[in-house]
Order: sequence, then structure tokens, then C-alpha cells
Amino acid sequence: MDPLSPIAAPRPIAPIAPPGTPTATGPGFATMLKDALGQVQKTQEDAAAATTDFVTGKTTDVAGTMIAVERANITLQLMLQIRSELLQAYQEIQRMQA
Repeated sequence: MDPLSPIAAPRPIAPIAPPGTPTATGPGFATMLKDALGQVQKTQEDAAAATTDFVTGKTTDVAGTMIAVERANITLQLMLQIRSELLQAYQEIQRMQA
């Protein structure tokens, strides 16, 4: 029968930075949001280019054109859903402060 192992010492808790001290080392929320909006814009432009190429006869790839258009549609719908969630969160914070 094995004896019980001793309880390990607790790990020290990291100190909390005072308010107003920036602690994030990665990209900020605004940067991430700007990058996401840039990606949505890029997919919209790619879909427009694929549609133009198909209509003008530069390509006959119907599947590729439809994929580009649907990708643009899905990314736009995702962006709209994220915007709605952000607005709801903002409104909830405003209600909590009132």
C-alpha cells in the first residue's frame, strides 16, 4: 500500500496591477476589430472581382465565383452578428451603471 503524498505548497498569486496600468502585451481590442473589418472588406472585394470576371467572360468557373460570393456573405453576416452582440453588451453595461 502506497503512503499518501504530502500536499504541495500553494503557488504564489501574481500581484494585480493598479488601475490605469496597461497589462496587455498583445494587440488591443480596437486593433483586432480593425483587422477583422479589413478582412470582411477584402472578402467583399474578392467576391466583386470574381463576379466581374465571371460576367465579363474572363473565367467560366461558376463554382469558384459562387464560393467567393458565399464567403463574402457569411463573413458579412458574422460581422453583423458580432456588432449586435457588442451593442447588447454595451447597453447592458450602461444599464448596470445607471
